[in-house]
Parts: sequence; structure tokens; C-alpha cells
Amino acid sequence: MSEPEQIKVVLLGSSGVGKTSIIKQFINKSFDPHQSTSLSAKFLSKVIEFPEINKSIKFDIWDTVGQEKYHSLAKIFYKNAKIIILVYDVTNVDSYKEITEFWYKETKDNADGNAIYAVVANKIDLFEAQKVKNEEGKEFADGIKAIFQATSALSDTGILTLFENLGKTYLIPNYNYQSDDKKAQEEYLKKQKNGKKDASNNGKKDNNIKLDETKTTKKKGCC
Repeated sequence: MSEPEQIKVVLLGSSGVGKTSIIKQFINKSFDPHQSTSLSAKFLSKVIEFPEINKSIKFDIWDTVGQEKYHSLAKIFYKNAKIIILVYDVTNVDSYKEITEFWYKETKDNADGNAIYAVVANKIDLFEAQKVKNEEGKEFADGIKAIFQATSALSDTGILTLFENLGKTYLIPNYNYQSDDKKAQEEYLKKQKNGKKDASNNGKKDNNIKLDETKTTKKKGCC
């Protein structure tokens, strides 16, 4: 395995959307339900290996302050970022508006023009309180040619997949992160279709058996 390529990653979004929790779950596989709002930017690193291409990446991850009054300071952190992750809380419409109406435009104007984007719909474990549908977030992500990932820092859902897809997008030319999902979906639909066919065929067999039994009964009755 070659030496890890070091790349700068920044997470942006409203205060309380779970940026710090996502990073902690990714780095340490831990979740603090009493995690307080970050008052200062934090920097953590983790290496992921991609054995299929004999490469690895060291993600240098910046967790920025989310409060609006600190927006101007965020430029220091995302200016040279190779990966920009826009995070919103699926239960908070305003947090979604902040990434679509502010953070994306702000970073496109001031960040590295070749930066890879990801749109993250966090807190999907709170599905009963969800106000921003995943389809809406994915539509926005598709429109800006970004990776979309639904996550839950609480249940550790989608977080490793997010960084694996970001890494592959960075390392592999023309990599399509949706292809694996598409293949998995196609396999699932195929299994579902085959399952319905099997059930239908079994139903026909049962009906044939019942019909045969009926004919036999009638013959016995008439003799």
C-alpha cells in the first residue's frame, strides 16, 4: 500500500446539525448524546485504505463553528479544502435552506474550484420528525454534482460509506458513487421479482392440486 495522500476536508452547516457527531463516529466509532455545540473549530485525521486500487487517503477533517456570526471565519478553513461536506438536519428545514442558499454559494465563490462536494442528510434515525425528504436533498445534490448520503451519527448509518465514496471519487477518474447503489438496488429488485414469481408459481401449483382434489372427489362421489 502506498503512502496515504493527505487531503483537507471541511464540514459546513448550521449549529446543531450533527457535524461533530459525524466526525466522532467516523474517527472513534463513538457517539455522545450530550454533545454540546462546537464553539471553536476542531481538526482530526483518519486514514482509509482502498486495497482495490492499492491507495490510501489521510482525511484531515475540519469541524467548523456553525453559528451565523462566525461565517466569515469559515473561509480560513474551507479555502484550500479538497472535499466540502454540507450537512443538514432532516428535522430542520432552516438547516437545509442554509446549505442550499448560503453555504454552497459561499464555497463555490471562495473555495478550491475542483473541490468535491457531498450533501449529507443527518439524523435519519428521527424519521418520525423528518421534515426534509431524502429525495429533496438528493435532487439538490444531483443538481450541483455532489455525492448525497443520508446518515445517522447515533446509529452509525451511512458515515463510513460517505467517506469511502468521497475517497473513491477523489482517487478514481470518472468514479460514479451511485453505481454500487444502483447495482445493489437492481439485485434487490431482481430478488423481489423472482420471489413474486416463485410465490405465484406456488399458488398455481396449489390451485392445480385443489382442482385435482376436486375432480377426484367428484369421481368418487359419482361412483
